[in-house]
Amino acid sequence: MEFELSVKMHYDQLTDSEKEMVKFMMNRPQDVINMNIVELGKAMLSSKSSVLRLAKKLGYHGFSDLKYVIRESMTISNQEPSDLTQLLKQDLDWMFRYVEQTNFQPFLQKLKDARMVFLYATGFSQNNFTKEFSKDLMLAKRANMVISGETNLAMSSSILTKEDLILFTSFSGETPGIKDTVRILKMRNIPMATITRFGSNFLSENADYSFFYEATPLPSKEHYQSIHSLIGLEVILDVIARKYREFILFDE
Repeated sequence: MEFELSVKMHYDQLTDSEKEMVKFMMNRPQDVINMNIVELGKAMLSSKSSVLRLAKKLGYHGFSDLKYVIRESMTISNQEPSDLTQLLKQDLDWMFRYVEQTNFQPFLQKLKDARMVFLYATGFSQNNFTKEFSKDLMLAKRANMVISGETNLAMSSSILTKEDLILFTSFSGETPGIKDTVRILKMRNIPMATITRFGSNFLSENADYSFFYEATPLPSKEHYQSIHSLIGLEVILDVIARKYREFILFDE
């Protein structure tokens, strides 16, 4: 997976020193490519073992794998967006690069085999996109049920079995009101999938299948209020629906 995508997915799990190492690698990719692991460790005021540990934390097999990915990433344009339309294009580019590098197959198999699929969204926009996803699954003959509200989620959790699948769509993946229910589902080995913003979070850490989307903050006159575009969530849900249709039609 691309270096920047890996960093987005694992950034919150990194220590402060590892974040500084990542910053060095992103600012000086050519130096990373030209150095061996010992030289790079010294350049970052670190050690060979720290570099190797960071590479594995980011999901790579070792330093050689990391160097190869950084070399390939240098060929991808990294221009700053000039306006909000360009920002949208950048977000969509990120999403499709992520999709191209993600293995959906195990999840699609579980989605097909599950006795029942339950869907839960943690916010208004998330719920709207999830309802559309539910409709797409229905059209593909995949029965599913949308659960609304934290109380209903807690009540419904008792009827879920290991043969079912529950998919959570969320922005932060840190909604306090559902954490106890998620812990109970985890202890009962109920298969869970999550779709959240890039980065480590409670939901993704407890899921069997984790997917991510880009949600870039938009400028606002109300500086105290953070506004994010959730187009990435709509895209990843649509991608999954399309891939599921392909899976049941062509991949069996």
